[in-house]
Amino acid sequence: MMRSENDERLPLLDKTTLDRGLGDKSPSELGGCCSNIFFSWLTPLLDLGNKRPLEFSDLYQLNLDDRAVHISKTFKKHWNVEMMKSKPRLWLALAKSFGGPFIMAGFLKLLHDSMQFVAPMVIKLMIDFLRDPNAELRTGLLYALTIFAAGVIQSFSLRQYFFLCFETGLRFRSAVVTAVYQKSLVLAASAKAKKSTGEITNLMSIDGERLEDLPTGLHAVWYALFQIIGASYLLYLQLGYSFLAGVAVMLLLFPATAAVSKIMQGCQAKLMQVKDERMKVVYEVLSGMKIIKFQAWEHSYSDRVMQFRTKELNSLKAYLLASAGTNMIFMGVPAFVTIATFATYVYLGNTLDIGTALTSLALLNILRFPLFMLPQVINEWAEAQVSFNRLEEFFLMEEREPVTSGHLTETGIFVEDADFEWDASSDNETVISKGSILHEINMNCSNKRLYAVVGAVGSGKSTLISAILGDARCTKGKLHRFGSIAYVSQQPFIQNTTLRDNITFGRIFDHRRYQNAIRVSCLTDDLKILPGGDMTEIGEKGINLSGGQRTRVAIARAVYQDADIYLLDDPLAAVDAHVGSDIFKRCIKNALKDKLVVLVTNGLNFLKDCDVVVVLEEGRIVEKGKYAELAGKTNGSLAKMMESSSTTSPHSSISVDGKSELDNGINITQDADTDASTNADETTIATLIEDEDRSTGDVPLSTYVVWIRACGGFSVAFLVIGLFVLGNVISLASTFWLSYWSENGTDARSQVYFLYVFCGLNALAIISYFVRSVALFMAGLAGSSKMFQALIVRILRAPMSFFDTTPLGRIVNRLSKDIYTLDESLPANLGWFLATAFNVITTLCTIVYVTPWFTIVLIPLALIYISSQRYFIKTSRELQRLDSISRSPVVSLLTETLEGLPTIHAFGAEEAYSARNEVLLDRNQRAYFLNFTANCWLALRLEFAGTIVATAAAVFAAVGHEVHAGEAFAGLAGVALSYAFDVTQSLNWTVRTLSTIQTQMVSVERINTYTTMDIEADVKAEPLKQLELENAKWPAAGALTFAGVDLRYRPGLPLVLKNLSFTIQPREKIGIVGRTGAGKSSLVVALMRLVELDAGQITMDGVDISTIGLHDLRDKISIIPQDPVLFSGTIRSNLDPFDRYDDDALWTAIKRANLHNAVASLDAKVDERGQNFSVGERQLICIARALLKKSKVILMDEATASIDPNTDRLIQESIRESFKDCTCLTIAHRINTILDSDRILVMDKGSAAEFYSPKELLKNPKGIFTNLVEHWNDDSNTR
Repeated sequence: MMRSENDERLPLLDKTTLDRGLGDKSPSELGGCCSNIFFSWLTPLLDLGNKRPLEFSDLYQLNLDDRAVHISKTFKKHWNVEMMKSKPRLWLALAKSFGGPFIMAGFLKLLHDSMQFVAPMVIKLMIDFLRDPNAELRTGLLYALTIFAAGVIQSFSLRQYFFLCFETGLRFRSAVVTAVYQKSLVLAASAKAKKSTGEITNLMSIDGERLEDLPTGLHAVWYALFQIIGASYLLYLQLGYSFLAGVAVMLLLFPATAAVSKIMQGCQAKLMQVKDERMKVVYEVLSGMKIIKFQAWEHSYSDRVMQFRTKELNSLKAYLLASAGTNMIFMGVPAFVTIATFATYVYLGNTLDIGTALTSLALLNILRFPLFMLPQVINEWAEAQVSFNRLEEFFLMEEREPVTSGHLTETGIFVEDADFEWDASSDNETVISKGSILHEINMNCSNKRLYAVVGAVGSGKSTLISAILGDARCTKGKLHRFGSIAYVSQQPFIQNTTLRDNITFGRIFDHRRYQNAIRVSCLTDDLKILPGGDMTEIGEKGINLSGGQRTRVAIARAVYQDADIYLLDDPLAAVDAHVGSDIFKRCIKNALKDKLVVLVTNGLNFLKDCDVVVVLEEGRIVEKGKYAELAGKTNGSLAKMMESSSTTSPHSSISVDGKSELDNGINITQDADTDASTNADETTIATLIEDEDRSTGDVPLSTYVVWIRACGGFSVAFLVIGLFVLGNVISLASTFWLSYWSENGTDARSQVYFLYVFCGLNALAIISYFVRSVALFMAGLAGSSKMFQALIVRILRAPMSFFDTTPLGRIVNRLSKDIYTLDESLPANLGWFLATAFNVITTLCTIVYVTPWFTIVLIPLALIYISSQRYFIKTSRELQRLDSISRSPVVSLLTETLEGLPTIHAFGAEEAYSARNEVLLDRNQRAYFLNFTANCWLALRLEFAGTIVATAAAVFAAVGHEVHAGEAFAGLAGVALSYAFDVTQSLNWTVRTLSTIQTQMVSVERINTYTTMDIEADVKAEPLKQLELENAKWPAAGALTFAGVDLRYRPGLPLVLKNLSFTIQPREKIGIVGRTGAGKSSLVVALMRLVELDAGQITMDGVDISTIGLHDLRDKISIIPQDPVLFSGTIRSNLDPFDRYDDDALWTAIKRANLHNAVASLDAKVDERGQNFSVGERQLICIARALLKKSKVILMDEATASIDPNTDRLIQESIRESFKDCTCLTIAHRINTILDSDRILVMDKGSAAEFYSPKELLKNPKGIFTNLVEHWNDDSNTR
């Protein structure tokens, strides 16, 4: 059964449930001292979890001290103190902030460990009691009561110890997550360039979780020494100076510990580095999925991800082998200590009796735990040290400096002799290339004036805006700014929330101001189209809005802020002619007439209405003044730009249709460029992002089968299980041999013989530990490797609708947290389970064999354990699932924030975003906190039952003393009692690790859901069909035919293309236009087979495109999108990821795209998302990519929207020359770009309304095209 959790919505902290009202309370409000000791305040939640699957509204709130807002303030106060030191220490700031409960936990652990020595001594006393036929029964019963009291004290102190350590760890994680997020908000551009989005995500998730597990490891340092010293002293009482041999072995351990720690730290550091690299690539690929599909690059980028995954697996393999080796060494230490101690005892002439042997063995078993824990502690310390170093480095990175007001006392911008630079690429989408640095900038902008900034591609226009914002660094001169800022970026930042929330952007809703913002940004008609109006949910990065709509939403957001200064980075390039004119009149000239406005534009026709025009060339202001003065200058820069513009078209800067057709892709709301939304049923859901599915109930058996098969199948599973059985059998044989030795080794020769056999058995046990660990880890790695490969391939082959409706953070969570579980956590926990489970089985069999009366306790014990486990697991499993799905929104918010940092900075929204992060984090911590507390609830009850077992064994032995008193009975009863003590913790760990495995199998289930989801059609045609296409050199001409095409995005939604029919001849140049909702983008979707047709047929050179592979089709079509997408790597890898072309071909394409001035080398570095290039330069690279491909069919979506007129003219000439033998479809945004087309396809309501030459279309005075041209001419003339 699958349920949906609304995990992407911002929750209300006081939301309650109608069932019991649990969700409005916190643990501190639910009970007193006894309730907290017994964790009984959790019982109502466990009852509810057994009745039905839990929802978030059922979960208790966090205590006030555990909420992120309080933790963040506390940590920030102490970290600021550390920052004043020459070498700040993160661990010290955390210790000062949250050390109180941690210290209290230490006292509880001291009490527990002191009680731990009671059992071995009672064994000795019980054996002496059972040997004496004359001993009184009450003496034996007193010993039994002592066992009970010590067990109860141990149980309560241990649970409270773990709870306090966990609470400390939870606060550590909250502090780290909030600190990483808040630091991300204030990073300088130069600092951000050094950290990719994936690396910052890892700091928050992986490093934060590692520090969360640290407190228990820190205590292990002192309590391990305490246990070693205490056990050694008691061993001295039992064995005399023979125990010093064991101490010597332990002393030899310390140098080995230091060496192992260094090795593990190095392995861990390397592993984290390659994890960061892999996640960086994964995030980038997921962000650019649309262009990857258009270019048929899935295989290339799948291989690229797998290359980094292979490096990660190699590092992980080395790390796990080192872990297995150190585990073998340290698990062997107790055996070495036992051998050395007993051997010395024997060689000194002593006889090992059963009492001494069992008591010594019990004490040595106490030694086993701290020594066994040392590998884990060392690993945790190594991991924690790496995480501390990484986090400290991040927290100490340079922060952006706020722009001061200086001498300004009223709204204004003052720049004097200033140089601005980017130390490296930054997250700012407006960053230009390395050569585009601003020099000697002088500007004095006053209020109520409109400043226009113009210049060629890469001249520094957007960097100037970034400098005013404070993102580009001022290295010389002065920059002052007075007044609040509103900013519209060149590539608008859109949140994954409702359209209204995108506009209000955290401000209180004001209806009048809101309606004005909608009106002046020309969004009124769009709201009528959207199914939910302004409450329609907008997908990540605005995927269900067109480029023009995104820009208008950004404009509305800026207007709604009612700021003093408006920085507009070329927003009019993305909207059509009459809309652009309306926005310029209504918004920029009217609504913002009393504001200081700086407008970057390539639309020269707007300049005459601006107060001041600033012309940039190569990072310098070469002209500044009124339009008339600059335009009239002979040989002036602006005059040359105007001349170049008029050479192309008298109105080249005026756009026709502001939509980025290819950017719409598949969406739920049928955006404003498809007519379906206008006819959508009133019940259409306004929500776009699908809630994350979570299974309820037991994890199905099929999920376990999936993982087992991925790990190598049942044969490998049986092999691993067999190795664990073998190890336990050897260990059991060693124990029985010791008992046999004690009874039969009476002379010196037999003592030596028994000793050698004992040594051999222990050596075999140590080797078996290593072999089984390696086998389990390697099987686990094989499984995670196979599932990761299937996952990444499936994700890359998923339809675009999947990416439109699934938040990026959720997908990233599958490829990071869930894969981490498969890589390390699940195999490790399975190893614990197998070891403890087989230990329980062998122990119970031994006890029953030695003392059959134990069967009386065994049956009710089994019932208690089984019922407790089943009662607990239902709630625990749901809490684990709620924890898992509530982690994704935390990651999603971080990735969304990093995308929109410039906008967040400009609007001063850092505090609002930080608060949202705290709310989402608390939501996740609620589930995580309750899941751990449920484990404490279970452990307390299981340990109490285990104490009853040990007490019952002692009572049975005392009662049996009346009949069986003597040496033989004392030995058997001692063995039974020692095993009864051991089985308590073993049973507890078995149940808990089983529960952990069941909840961690959710990660397998989640990954399997993705690996079995529907994907697109085959990428390649059948071999015969493919051979036929190759022989025909398809497509040879580029003819296109649409015959009766119907298209709907999903079943149940209206048709967006209706009986669309037309034919395009080879090498024809076709312009495509149409009003909002006409279906232009749907035509592209159909041609590229992003959605399969509902009816009809599309042929290319006579071949039905539905009969060939997707790559056969998409690889033969070149697309130049409006929004350029680049990937980290080099110019070469972005132009030619498959290495199909030689250098000469690459350089030819670069020169034809007029890019040669910006690219010095084919191996020049391209940063993440191409942020070291301006948007215009990125567009030129995309054009070069299309020129290189030499396809017969070209799709262009206003490829030169962000390019200056002179470069535009050169590019248009190059396109016409390069594509003269191609069939070209140009989706028109500017009428001048299609006026020379052979024919123009006018779309209306999903059909071809007009399809003639421009000249013929203009003869019809009532035609749609004529109407569009008239709008364009009217707007142009008014300019």
